[in-house]
Amino acid sequence: MNFQNIIPMSSFGVVGNEAQVMAPGFPADHELMELVPSINPHYFFRTILRLPVMNFLYSHGGDFLSLVGPTGAGKTSILEQIAARLRWPFRKVNAHSRMEMPELVGSTSLECEQATGDQRTSFRYGPLALAMKEGAIFVLDEADVLDPSVFAGLNAVLEGGALVLAENGGEIIYPHPNFRMVITSNTRGQGDDTGLHGGTMAQNLATWDRCRMIEVPYMSKAEELQILSSTMPKVDVAILEKMIDIANDVRKQFVGNPEMELKPGQPGLTITFSTRSLLRWARIASTYNANASAKAVFPSPMGQALREALTNRADKAMRVVVHTFAKDGFGAAWGADPVLQAA
Repeated sequence: MNFQNIIPMSSFGVVGNEAQVMAPGFPADHELMELVPSINPHYFFRTILRLPVMNFLYSHGGDFLSLVGPTGAGKTSILEQIAARLRWPFRKVNAHSRMEMPELVGSTSLECEQATGDQRTSFRYGPLALAMKEGAIFVLDEADVLDPSVFAGLNAVLEGGALVLAENGGEIIYPHPNFRMVITSNTRGQGDDTGLHGGTMAQNLATWDRCRMIEVPYMSKAEELQILSSTMPKVDVAILEKMIDIANDVRKQFVGNPEMELKPGQPGLTITFSTRSLLRWARIASTYNANASAKAVFPSPMGQALREALTNRADKAMRVVVHTFAKDGFGAAWGADPVLQAA
């Protein structure tokens, strides 16, 4: 499977003279199309992220890529949507604190032959080994929760070397030319001092020295407005703008945001808006506001939508804070919110 110059840059939201420039991608009929993510037609590409990610994919130089940023900033989605348009096979694994190497590279297991009923041992390749064989993008999501010894065991792969499968007779898997290794994390490998990201661990410095790191911040108001208005063109833009302002007020008090804005002694929030949850809130609210019976049941349709989209995950105190932001933003139009009436 080889690169071909077949993907117009207009697929990435590029306009003007460069829109029809053809980027290297893969043909639409290659044998690993089932591993290619689906295209989100409403996805908004931030050039400041797209350029370095695509630069890494085309010329990794023996590095692995680390995307670091707060919850909901879009670390994984930028990879998925670039891969979708380039038709690049994509494998993702969510890391956890008890993860061990066999979950990534593979292990032996007993299998029963249907014809004879005989049992035999066979080796099953893990997702990392498969990605190295296939030439896929391999994403290890939330990698900072891994035990540092497991992460260090990947050092050879992280710097572009081969994977040795001792359990499979010492098999050596050399990385396919199209293989790319990417991790996402909320921290920078030095642990978490916010108390929010439980289970994250300080990682081996030698491991992180093998990566190129990109910071993924939250989208700007203009960028999120473009996404929301293109997804829900019938909703008043002024309403969407207020919702984005409220989401940004919440983000400023989110303890996982490196740009958090708090007054002395003020506790931070442990929930926040992703663009996904913001879009969910707008979608649910739009449905309720268009339904007369829903308005009769819910004295604050927007408040009910906010609970379903985000704040039912929060404790009472934090729910009140978020709903206060929303009421301040919408004023009398917010209605009689049971969350605030019970506070």
